[in-house]
Amino acid sequence: MSLLRIGGIRPLRETRKLERGFWNAAVPSTCVVPLQQHSGSRLTPMVKQGDVVREGMVIADGEGRFAVPVHAPIPGRVSAVGTTRLLDDTVSPAIMIELAGEFDRLGKEQDQQDWTEFDAETLRGLVRSAGVVTTGRFPVPLHLYLRRSSFDVSPVIVLDLAETEPYLTGDAELTATNPAEVAEGFRIAMRMLDTEDGRVVASGGNRRPFNALRAHLERTVRAHRVPHHYPVNLEHQIRRVALPARERQDSRRQVLVITPSTAFTIYEAVVAGKPQIERVIAVGGGAVVRPAHIRVRIGTSVADVLEECGGLGAEPVRIIAGGPLTGSVVSNVSAPLTKTVSAVLALTEREVGAGREAPCIRCGACIRACPVSINPVLIHDLIVAGRHAEAERAGLADCVECGLCAHLCPARIPLVDRIREGKARPGEAQ
Repeated sequence: MSLLRIGGIRPLRETRKLERGFWNAAVPSTCVVPLQQHSGSRLTPMVKQGDVVREGMVIADGEGRFAVPVHAPIPGRVSAVGTTRLLDDTVSPAIMIELAGEFDRLGKEQDQQDWTEFDAETLRGLVRSAGVVTTGRFPVPLHLYLRRSSFDVSPVIVLDLAETEPYLTGDAELTATNPAEVAEGFRIAMRMLDTEDGRVVASGGNRRPFNALRAHLERTVRAHRVPHHYPVNLEHQIRRVALPARERQDSRRQVLVITPSTAFTIYEAVVAGKPQIERVIAVGGGAVVRPAHIRVRIGTSVADVLEECGGLGAEPVRIIAGGPLTGSVVSNVSAPLTKTVSAVLALTEREVGAGREAPCIRCGACIRACPVSINPVLIHDLIVAGRHAEAERAGLADCVECGLCAHLCPARIPLVDRIREGKARPGEAQ
């Protein structure tokens, strides 16, 4: 595994490749829908125990700026309005629905809406009503993210096809399978921003989704190839690719990035009038019997997701929501999926490379690999010593939590986990 001078590593290889394409997972008999789908405003349940709900019906909403509605993923009866434990074992308000009745959408052809005469504000309203949120570590309501700032300079919007973290291939499969819908969703996003400056960033290591997509792109959309290494699609990296050198330091020049799954969700929300009640995820890892991509309803448990792919053929050392480098450890396999989970991985001991933590040997591997040029072990030591203010001065907030430092550390120090902990408790131990 060779380090690159610009920071990062050549992409790791998955132990077992996932199947191409995806299928619709079995609809669960019970969906537990968390109301805490992203950081932001508090939601209020709009249903009570015993109520009958239809597929796609609004079951919770809020009045705060960052509130977006949550919808019923399945038809049925509300069996409980209370709380649930999330993947990381934190507690969220939730609504439990027991499957019953007919589906309004599943297996039925839907009317298509012509959006081409809609203005940006109308489109943002449709996206907000569908409860669409961005993907990534810090998800926010999409209608707020795709809002042009007060600057007069036209923003750039980028469709990110350059994901190189192992197993995070759901976006690539969705694009290869539904390129026309992804492209149309991207055009809608451009209209929401009132910009004609659209770009696609793709990694040279996976040409299949881009080749499927480009036939459906507008001629004005420019494509950029980036090196096949990890990470390659961080915010500052994409800004460097999308903008000429003279514009990169201009704060008025916005560069906004969406993933293919977000573009597809925009298409469904605006054209098909479908709320965000499901998504395509990757299910992989050496312990999974049938590594594959599946489309799964929000509120389905991790245990049901693994069972859909044949269950576990070996004892996993770690179950991860998200990528093996950036994802979060799943503490509770009964916990439901939220809108932002892109993968469920059941990793073996060989994949995790687990070992006992040892003192730092000062090899410098974490420093050489860091894509934002900070000193991860220094920040780690300052956090452990309770010197939070010094950690902030050393670049704590600059960490993008790519996971490289912990992955490369020969002493098995959980660097990124402790940096995340330091970010979560600002102001302590000054």
